[in-house]
Amino acid sequence: MNIRNFNIRFQHHDIKVKLPKGYFKRKSGPYPLVIVQDGDVLFKDIEREVIFVGLLPNEDDKIYAPWQNIVEDEAFYRAADDFISWISNQLLPYLKKCFNVSEQRTDISIAGASLGGLVALYALFKKPETFGTYILISPSVWYPGFLIFMKQQHIIKEEEHVYWYVGSLEDEQHPDINTNTLSQTEQGVDILNELLISEQMSFHFVTNNKGLHQKMYFKKHFNKAVKKLF
Repeated sequence: MNIRNFNIRFQHHDIKVKLPKGYFKRKSGPYPLVIVQDGDVLFKDIEREVIFVGLLPNEDDKIYAPWQNIVEDEAFYRAADDFISWISNQLLPYLKKCFNVSEQRTDISIAGASLGGLVALYALFKKPETFGTYILISPSVWYPGFLIFMKQQHIIKEEEHVYWYVGSLEDEQHPDINTNTLSQTEQGVDILNELLISEQMSFHFVTNNKGLHQKMYFKKHFNKAVKKLF
C-alpha cells in the first residue's frame, strides 16, 4: 500500500488524496493544495510538490454546473453554488487541519476538466477570496447562459492565477453537437482578461492543434498547468 495515496470520506463525499514524495520528511512543506473535480483522473500519474485532492461524484447521478438546465434533451445539471461553498467553508478547513497545507491563498487551487473545469471557472467568480489559482482544462463555457453570466460579473481585484487550456479539434470531434467550443472559449478568455485587473495576476491561455476532448489531452495539460503555476 502506498501511504501517499489514499481515500478518505468527509461529509458524505469520497475523496482521493495524493501527497508529495517528500511529505513525511522532517520539516517538509507547507505545500500548495490542488482540489480537483472527478477524482484522481487528472493527477494519478503526476509527481509534483503539491497536495492533490480529488473529489469523486456524489451518490446521485446529477452533475454540478452553475445552474440547472436541459442540454441535448438528456443531460440535467445541478446548481454548483452549494458545492463550491461546501468546498470553501467545510472541506478546505478540514484539509488544512489534516495536512501541511500552505496558508497562502495563491497556493490554494481549484481545478477540473470539461464540466469540472466549468465549476472551477465558476468558483473564480463566486469565491475569488478563497482560491488563488485556477486550472481550467477544456471548461464547458458553451453551457447555456454562461458567457452572458461572465459578462455580467464585476472586476476581480484579487491576485488570481489562471491556466486555461482547450484543444483545437474539440469542435470537429462532435460535429453533431453545436457547442462552438473554440469560438465560445475565445470569448470567455477575452472577458476574463478584462475582469482580472491585479498587477500581480497571471493568465495562461494554451491550445493544442491536435487536442481532442479526451482524458489523454486533459492529463497532459493538467500536468503542464501544475508545473507552470507551482
